[in-house]
Amino acid sequence: MNDTMRAAVFKGEGRLELERRPRPGIERPDDIVLRVRAVGICGSDLHILDVPPTHPAKPGVIFGHEFCGEVVEVGPEVRDLRVGDRVAIDQNPPCGRCEACRTGSPNFCKVVFDNPECDVPGWPHTPGQWWDGGMAEYVRVPSYFAYRVSDETPMEHIVVAEPLGCVLNGVHKAGVRPGEAAVVVGGGPIGLLAVMVLRLLGAGEIVIVEPSEERRNVALELGATVGVDPRAVDVVSAVREATGGLGPTLIYEAVGSQLDAAVSMAADEARIVVVGINSAVRAGFAPTDIVTKELSIHGAFLMRNTMREALDLIESGAIPIGEIVSHVLPLEEVHEGMRLARAGEALKVVFTP
Repeated sequence: MNDTMRAAVFKGEGRLELERRPRPGIERPDDIVLRVRAVGICGSDLHILDVPPTHPAKPGVIFGHEFCGEVVEVGPEVRDLRVGDRVAIDQNPPCGRCEACRTGSPNFCKVVFDNPECDVPGWPHTPGQWWDGGMAEYVRVPSYFAYRVSDETPMEHIVVAEPLGCVLNGVHKAGVRPGEAAVVVGGGPIGLLAVMVLRLLGAGEIVIVEPSEERRNVALELGATVGVDPRAVDVVSAVREATGGLGPTLIYEAVGSQLDAAVSMAADEARIVVVGINSAVRAGFAPTDIVTKELSIHGAFLMRNTMREALDLIESGAIPIGEIVSHVLPLEEVHEGMRLARAGEALKVVFTP
């Protein structure tokens, strides 16, 4: 077996380069090595490649934190996986032992956030950002990162389980009331996943706010009922008109820069879920709006015991993931894939190393 492999390596200052890297092997008794079968582009990957960056990461690591694959090696203490198993990866699995895990907040796990590589607090020790990730032919991870999956579901669909799990975390925090008016701000992959989940859970009117006509049309096909182009109309007025003049009672902000608009359009006692991340943005709404409208604002970061639920939704077909995986490319086309994602010419881009 070749002792080197192709890999996309983050070099800092917006640079991502293809090069040969040593093929990883077992280092710890509970390690597994995967042959990577699919790795997706996340919005945070694009933020890392911004100049200046709007998401931190360590130069020199192999990129890509959304990945899945086939087990090719197992450490001597691995008991529940074997060579040949197909697995999805939770890149930030909780330890189950720390105070945060024991009190029901696994996405604040002290082990996950013990990140010796980052000087800024609050960023988990995620592969593909702080240690070698999945934009390569092979990757090594601890075995407890892995969830066995069926042979029937395409791996380019399985790889979307983690972002779907993040969406589910936010939706579960705010709840979905049957028939209620909802808004999703942003028609990228996270926003489109939110549309599908809201439709599945019984929301009524679902407004998608998205400047791309193509993405708005996809959202309408997936369950949204009204599309709003924020470049063409006043968003707050258009959303209020679409929701009978009252405004939505549930808003899913999947951009990271539109909390002001979300607060303005919200109905009394609405719930706002913020899942978009953009560290360069600061909100400017009046705090009195929160008080007088009795709004609830929920941040949703990572998953909260939702990986298995996400996989079940994908494998059962309840969430048609194939509708948002627009491009499946070889790793050699990593730069083209990044361009497509950044330009909004793609939905979910997946590489097959």
